[in-house]
Amino acid sequence: MFSKKYNSFLKDSEMTAVIRAADWSNTSVGEIDKWSMALRSALGIMLNSRFPMFLFWGKDMTCFYNDACLDAMGIRGKHSSILGKSRAGSLSEMWHIISPIIKNVLKSGEASWHEDQRVPIFRSGKMVYSYWTSSYSAVCDDFEKIEGILVAMNDVTEKVEARKKKEEAEERTRLAAEIAQIATWDLDLQTHKMIHSESLATIFGHEKNVQLTYADIISQFQPDDIADVVEKAFELSMQSGTYKYEARVIKNNGELGWIRSHGKIFFDSTHEPLKIIGTLIDITEEKNHSEILMESELKFRLLADALPQLIWTADANGALNYFNLSVLIYAGINYRDLNAGGFQKLIHPDELEQFDSKWTSALITGDDFLLEHRLLRQDGVYRWFYSRAIAQKDAAGKIQKWVCTSTDIQQQKNFTEELEKKVSERTAELENTNVNLVNMNIELQSFAYISSHDLQEPLRKIQTFISRLNDTEEMKFSAAAKEYFEKINAAADRMQLLIQDLLAYVRTSVTDKVFMIKNLQELAEEIKEDYRERIQETNAVVEIRNLCEAKVIPFQFRQLFNNLIGNALKYSKPGIPPHILINGSLINGFEIKNLGANVDSTYCHISIADNGIGFDMEYKDKIFQIFQRLHSKTEYSGTGIGLAIVKKIVENHNGIITASGAENQGATFDIYIPEL
Repeated sequence: MFSKKYNSFLKDSEMTAVIRAADWSNTSVGEIDKWSMALRSALGIMLNSRFPMFLFWGKDMTCFYNDACLDAMGIRGKHSSILGKSRAGSLSEMWHIISPIIKNVLKSGEASWHEDQRVPIFRSGKMVYSYWTSSYSAVCDDFEKIEGILVAMNDVTEKVEARKKKEEAEERTRLAAEIAQIATWDLDLQTHKMIHSESLATIFGHEKNVQLTYADIISQFQPDDIADVVEKAFELSMQSGTYKYEARVIKNNGELGWIRSHGKIFFDSTHEPLKIIGTLIDITEEKNHSEILMESELKFRLLADALPQLIWTADANGALNYFNLSVLIYAGINYRDLNAGGFQKLIHPDELEQFDSKWTSALITGDDFLLEHRLLRQDGVYRWFYSRAIAQKDAAGKIQKWVCTSTDIQQQKNFTEELEKKVSERTAELENTNVNLVNMNIELQSFAYISSHDLQEPLRKIQTFISRLNDTEEMKFSAAAKEYFEKINAAADRMQLLIQDLLAYVRTSVTDKVFMIKNLQELAEEIKEDYRERIQETNAVVEIRNLCEAKVIPFQFRQLFNNLIGNALKYSKPGIPPHILINGSLINGFEIKNLGANVDSTYCHISIADNGIGFDMEYKDKIFQIFQRLHSKTEYSGTGIGLAIVKKIVENHNGIITASGAENQGATFDIYIPEL
């Protein structure tokens, strides 16, 4: 590209030399000699332009720029961090402005024109704001494919600021005329005859239709201000032609006020003053407000100096202009050095870039500035601070100043680090505990295997041999021997039942919990069918109503219904047919929050009530404990594990179970299963 062959496209310039000397082999655009004609042409246009221009090329938006950018855009000396880099990394202060425009041109292919954009530029070691008019044009290859974006910029800061000043002046004039608080006057310096607007009389405390003379007005000035202010201003106006002053007046009602007068003196050909035409406004409120502000500022500074926090303020553009006494003491440097960029030097290098980025963003958006960062103390130690800056805005929402605080949070940081250390240690302990639990579960599974095979095998042999003895030797046994064999057989049967119940309890704890949406009405009806013969034998009535659908572990819920219906049939009152009512409904967690329910959840409520022997409420919690029985083995068979299994199943579903009842008046079990 920059061989003799192509020199005709480019003029000699600083950036031509820099681009020639740069190593492009490791960039997405590749070596110079392989650059496309489209890229060469675009560079030729850019480098020959006197306007600041950028070229962003290729899929990575590799950055090029010309000589005009060096000083205007604050790039001089930063070639290594900008030239050839993706998306102009060191142009981060303005990238958020130009990036959306570039994306839009890439998408649409249409050129874009932007006038009077306010752009932040890091120039001469500080952030400045200027106004630019810019154009963004797509650069295409021979196949009309967009390869890059050419950006031309023109600094219009002076024009924009001049226009804004003019607009502000016109706005002030318009507002003054609108609210009719500006008085006009015309004084003949030869005759002292005065003509004035109605509002002048009201400013001096008279009715608006009162016509005041020059002598009347002079008589209402504070005597000390006549010679020191009014007459001195007149003497100066003879040289400058402009008559202006601020003075105190005594209004017609005796109140003290302030006025500001501006006028223009007209002279004849001999430089003899002829007349003054001017304006006059009441600035009493402004002066009072200024005094209040001064008092408020003094109070603010006194209060700020008394606080341990570091307090600093900045103007609307972000320039720091005040630091309280705590900042001076902490930093160990004077106010002037802090104001001259010393505060930036206190920020830890690791957080400086983030600090500048967030501060720039806050200045642009007006949002609060919030950041945790470290500040250098005078003894060379960095401490953590939480800095917050809030914009003080006027009624129109325009930022007037920034009030900022930096609070020492080193102790909180130390506490957090210590807490994290303890959490890490506790996590390690929990992981170790989990390993132990896994091992215990493995042992439980081994126990379950032994229970289901090894322990039951000897029992089966005992039961087999007892059966054979009964079949073959029964006639030889005495009555006592028969009784002993019956007891041995009953004990073996109880042992087998106990092992089976223990196995069911263990499986409830260790089996994989696979949840499915099931109709609980159907599950309960299946268990009722399993107990058909028992129900017929006892003339029992089992009613199942309104059970809902729920996400459950099906085989466990079958076990739950089996145990509860079986218990209700078993613990019936002699001579009275059992009556079992199973009812369902949906209930809000707030209604059972006293049971520990989640108030934001909905629960499936299952109530199982019977008319059996019941129990004393003293044992309402004990009945759910493993091996707990309220009746002797001779009265009612069982191992005391059934309700423990029921409770374990409810817990596996993150549910709640309660029991209520009274002796000889039946029992009720209420189960609450949350919707999953």
